[in-house]
This record gives sequence, C-alpha cells and structure tokens, in this order.
Amino acid sequence: MSSLTFRTTPPPAYIPPGREEMREVAKSVGLKGFAPDLLADLCNLAAGGNLTVPSSYQEVVRKKIEENMSSPDYHGDWKLPNGGWTEDRQKAITAKTQKMMSYHQSVQDFLDTVKLDCFPGGTPLEQACSLLKLLATQKGGTPSGGGDGEPLPIFTDDDSRPEGVAEALHEAMDLVDSLEGEELDMLDPDGENHSIEEQDGIESGHNSLNRLKVAEDLVAGSDKRVMLDISRKLDQFTKLQVRRQKKVETDPAGEEIRQRPIQNLGELSRVSPSAWATRQQAPGYFLYQAVSGQLPVRERVTRVERRQAIFILVDGSGSMNGQKHWKATGVVMNRLKAVISGDAEVYLSVFDDNLGDVHSAKTPEEARELIRQFADNNFSGGGTNIAAAVKAAHDFIEEKINGGAALYRPEIVVLTDEDSSIKGLAKSSIPGTRVHGFAMSVSNPSLVAFARSTGGVGIEKF
Repeated sequence: MSSLTFRTTPPPAYIPPGREEMREVAKSVGLKGFAPDLLADLCNLAAGGNLTVPSSYQEVVRKKIEENMSSPDYHGDWKLPNGGWTEDRQKAITAKTQKMMSYHQSVQDFLDTVKLDCFPGGTPLEQACSLLKLLATQKGGTPSGGGDGEPLPIFTDDDSRPEGVAEALHEAMDLVDSLEGEELDMLDPDGENHSIEEQDGIESGHNSLNRLKVAEDLVAGSDKRVMLDISRKLDQFTKLQVRRQKKVETDPAGEEIRQRPIQNLGELSRVSPSAWATRQQAPGYFLYQAVSGQLPVRERVTRVERRQAIFILVDGSGSMNGQKHWKATGVVMNRLKAVISGDAEVYLSVFDDNLGDVHSAKTPEEARELIRQFADNNFSGGGTNIAAAVKAAHDFIEEKINGGAALYRPEIVVLTDEDSSIKGLAKSSIPGTRVHGFAMSVSNPSLVAFARSTGGVGIEKF
C-alpha cells in the first residue's frame, strides 16, 4: 500500500508522488488545501492502479483510532459518533471505527465512479489536482478549516451521494468541451481562457489550466452556468434565430454584371448580341421570346448584406438583481452571440420610466465589452414604463435605418420582472418591428400577448 493511503494500490513500476511534489502541482492549478491521501488515491487510479478491499484495511483504521483516542470526560464517558455516551472504551473505538469505515467506503464509491481521463493534465498527478480543484467548488469539497488532510465534509454528509458528486464533475468538464466559440467569448469576455483546444492530441499545460478555469465557472448552480443554460434554451426557439440578409440589388454603378430574363420591351436595347442574331433569322420568334420573357438582358448589380437589428430593453428596477440578473445576462449573451458571428447589431438600454443610455455592439470586441459591463452591473431604478421604452427603441432603430445603416428586420427584446401593462402601445405604432417579451419570475399576460401579436416570443415566469 502507498505510504499515504490504504484505499488504493499503485500499478507496478509506478512511483507515487511525495508531499512536496503534490504541493507544487497543487499550487500550479490554484489548489490551496487538499487531502494528501485522497490525492494519492487519485494518482494511483489515474496511473492504472486499483481500489483495495475495505476488509483489508479495517484493522489499520481501528488501530489508528485507538492510538489517537482521546481521554474520557470527567464522568469517565466517551461520546459516540452518532450520539450518546459510553464508559466502555472498546465500544467507543468500535463505533468510531465503523463511522470511519463508512467514510472510507463513501470515498471509494467516489473513486470507483470518477473518470480521471476527463480532467486536464499530462500526468496522473496533474489530472488528480485538476479534479480536486473542481471538487473544491462543491460544498464540503475541501478539507475543514482550509488546511490539508481528511475527512472531507462532502463524504461525511449522509445526504451526499458520492457517485453524484463524480457525475457533477464529469458533467462540468463535458460542458466545457461542448462550448462553441461564441459561447466562450461571452462566458469569458476577457479572453483569458479561450485556448482550450488540444493540439495534435496532446493538451498543453496552458490549455489544461484554461479548461479547468472554464469548468469551475460552469459547475451546476453557478452564475455563469445560469447564463449558459438560458442562452442555450433560447437557441431552441425558431422565432429567435438571427440571420444576416444577403441581397443583390440593381445598381447602374455596380461592379458586378448579371443576366436576367427581360421584363418589358423597353429593355430590348440591353439584349445580348447573340439574341439579336435570332431577330435577323426569325423576327416572329424573336418577338415571341421578348414578350414571354425568354430573352436575357444584362444589368449591373451590387451585393448588399444587412445585419439584423436587435434592441434589448432591461428593466432597471432593483428587484432585477440576483438570479433574475443572471437569467437576463443569459438572454443578453444569446443575442450577442449573433454579433460575434456577424449576423446582427445589438443595442441595449436599462430603462425605468424612460429609455436609459443606449449601448451598442457591432463587432466581436464590442460584444465582449458589452457582456462584461452588463454582467457586472447592479440595477437600481424607479418606475417601469414598458410601452414608452418599446416605442423609443423602435424609433431609435428606425432612425438608424433611415440614416443608411445596413440593418433589417428590427427586433426588440424586453426583460422585466414587472407585471405592468403594455396596453398603452399599439402594434401599429411600431410597424415592421417584432417584440420578444420575457416576464422574469412574474406573470405579465399583456406583455406576452403583445409580443406574440408581433410574431415574437412571449414567456411568463421566465
């Protein structure tokens, strides 16, 4: 057995790391306190070792408890692990041994489930430290008091399921590997963790740390996990899909020439010379082709691309903080992904009774900056006038389009936790604009109905 653990055995020819080597690698991944015996277990298994049978080390556990047994209290009694007292020292030792064996069995259940190859690192020790760093994000996943050693509270909790703990860590790593480039841009706008791909099948130390940091941000229940879950949920709505518009428009000064069917006899001068040869041979047939639109004419054109215009309106009331804020950030993230892909321009305003300052994102750099600013924002505002904000956002986009901006199909996204009415606004007041309404944790039937009447998505208690 390893000098640090009896729960696992290393494979032949494998030399388990010493404490000093453990500390160095733990420090490199940002792991502070850790349990050397659990780390040794993980290293043994990552190297190809095996779990040992609990009966083989039960006596070792009992002897260790007996050697460290405290003195009885002033009544001559020892406290039992599950409550009660006894004046029988051997009974106390047996009870504590059973309790500790239950702990070791819980750890072994975890070790038996965990898949070390899911975690970044080029050596068994690096993989094991990465796992413990991610385990530290879980409640009770670090040694008590922030130091080293066991037991870890997460394995002493009767309600904790060791297999579930391992599965949660696997799920976080799988989620990292599933991230698309736009999602990573939004979750990590500073760009510190973008290089998470492997090169030639070998993961560098830098990429290992990046994958681990992203995984820490995405453990179940975290703020960024809420963002990602909401963003992916919105991807499922067809009405929320964003597309760049590509059109070919007639332009006398255009650099590109195309041929199209003749539309009227006034365009005969633009018919190709080969078609005129037909007129010399068969005038009647030539006229028939012209009238029936079979003759090709040449015209100059320009290819035009327009990006979708999206205006996000966020309720600025203080009640939008906390979980609602991170849900709203997920919606913002989802819309800004279209800026990263080049399909949209996004405008955002935090409103109350009036439209607030308008922030814009037209480039990937501006999208990352906007999500950073929004995620760090704390809301505080007065009343909430949804109708006035929607009308102001519509007028803002219309002014942009009329000014020559290459935008089309304007959409307004409303995020609010108010149940105030939008009845003061008529659909005819915002012609050509689609509205999506999200009532955060509340019912707002008028907002939902209005959004759906424009062809948009309306959701209550979002």
